[in-house]
Amino acid sequence: MPAATAHDSNNPDPPLGRRERRKLEVRTRIYAAARRLFSKQGIEATTVDEIAEAADVAPATFFNHFQNKQAIVALMTGEVVEHIHAMIVESLVGNGSSFERIRRFIARAAEDISASRGGARVTLVEFMRLDATPNVPHPYLDRLFEPIVALIENGQAAGEIRTDREAEFLAQMAVGMINSAVTNWLAHPDYPIEASLIEATEFAIETLRPEA
Repeated sequence: MPAATAHDSNNPDPPLGRRERRKLEVRTRIYAAARRLFSKQGIEATTVDEIAEAADVAPATFFNHFQNKQAIVALMTGEVVEHIHAMIVESLVGNGSSFERIRRFIARAAEDISASRGGARVTLVEFMRLDATPNVPHPYLDRLFEPIVALIENGQAAGEIRTDREAEFLAQMAVGMINSAVTNWLAHPDYPIEASLIEATEFAIETLRPEA
């Protein structure tokens, strides 16, 4: 077992002092300003100077909190991956058949996109860029992929999902079909992503069913 840390429930953190609260407030303001600008005009078109101005801080203050613009993008991507992972686990682990749980996850994903189309699109563009980078590890993808493979393995054991292919291969194919809707949306902002996600999911489900 690891040693106790300052975050243990038995060893709560001491309250932040005025200086620490001020630093946290400024960092939070910079981060929020960056997210708004990224959503409005994209990551590449947004400069550090613009973020600093929107956060009402000097550019030098920005660099006191973040090494560069990419550090904010990495933080955003990590938060989104954690959110998607939690949503996958909550949706895929529960009552209902394997296919009902897949539909539940996709419905929640479509709701999230509808609630924040600009922000979701900017973050997914960055995620896809990282995924396309060769010769580097992809811990984000592995984290999101594992519960889907587990769902398909359980569905195979229950006789709900075909067993003529390995679970990992079936997961890759199903995710690829669903991801095609996302790819089209990233290329064409007016693409009906919510409806297309549902349609692609139903097509993927049909490919996962055992042959009659």
